[in-house]
Amino acid sequence: MAINPLTVFSTFLGVKSTFDQRSAEKKAAEERKKIGQLEARQYVSELFLAKAQAIDASNRRINEALEAEKQNTAFFSAKIASSQRSVDAYLKKNREIMGEDISNIERQSGLLEAKYAAQAATSYTYGQNAAAGMRATSNANFLTNIADLATNLSPSVSNIFKSNKDVT
Repeated sequence: MAINPLTVFSTFLGVKSTFDQRSAEKKAAEERKKIGQLEARQYVSELFLAKAQAIDASNRRINEALEAEKQNTAFFSAKIASSQRSVDAYLKKNREIMGEDISNIERQSGLLEAKYAAQAATSYTYGQNAAAGMRATSNANFLTNIADLATNLSPSVSNIFKSNKDVT
């Protein structure tokens, strides 16, 4: 029995396209994994930026408070009638307000840090899981395509894979 060259060629194309599809799906899964890692790194960068901005805001608030204290001290020193006790109470109240402001800045910074850390972990995990799902789908598609090819082989092509004893 002669083997039809067109059948062999179409079978070859089927096998080749199956392997090409698997290769493309594996590549897409790897790219999705890398995207998850890059997104996670971006959130970590934003976390450190938020920390730096909070430190900067705290330092600016401290400098503003120190400058205001100097000005208030100079103002009260010019007013000889002011009692030292009232000046101390006024400066103490200003320091308390500054402390509250810095606490608020630190609290907001902590919330931002937690937000960015959670986003980084989620992006990383999502990238890993998406890639795993894509690989699993790729495996299922590959096995299905191979099974379809094997099922649909014409008798003339399937005879190539049989021993001489089996062919009649």
